[in-house]
Amino acid sequence: MKFLAGDSTDVDLCHVLSHEYYRCNDSFKQFCFFAQKMILQGQNRETSYRAYNAYADFIHHLYEFYLGCLARDNKNTNITNKKGEERTQIIEGYITHHAQRILNGYRDSIKTGTAPDWVNDINYYDVTVPTDFAKDFREYRNKVCGHVAYERSSKLSLSQFYNKYHKFLYLMYRDAMHWWGKKGEEFPDLKEITEFTVMLENEKT
Repeated sequence: MKFLAGDSTDVDLCHVLSHEYYRCNDSFKQFCFFAQKMILQGQNRETSYRAYNAYADFIHHLYEFYLGCLARDNKNTNITNKKGEERTQIIEGYITHHAQRILNGYRDSIKTGTAPDWVNDINYYDVTVPTDFAKDFREYRNKVCGHVAYERSSKLSLSQFYNKYHKFLYLMYRDAMHWWGKKGEEFPDLKEITEFTVMLENEKT
């Protein structure tokens, strides 16, 4: 469904984008907890299981968040009117473009002397996003979290995915934090999301 900037659909989509980013952030923090535990206390099956789950959730929510951003950029809740392979190419192109934009932004700010003190050496950012990044991002999102796929157990190494692509995912996650991260002490009103309750209310007669 097509919509206009600022209309009710756009407002609702912004609530959902905030929700998806918070879920992504929660997953990343949980992953960091178990990753640190693994480093400090050693690896065991349960810690690996919990770190795996948290990172798989992080991948899932980050991917879904950027699909939502694509829908908002196109002002169309269908993300794109294209189908099949053409739709996939549009989504993967969008993700690759954003990852490259972020890298280029850090690289350029280092060159102009305006980069924050905490950034890495320019060589960390002055790279081209790998051709298969968006495709692998989609595949891992589908099979390590989204679907019950047999490949998860024997053919898809989340460790290899992490080593190859984590820096790109982390930069995309950090880039979105400025606009979509939690601001202030009070938790935002996300309508039905933050109105959820398991408490039974007496019906008014």
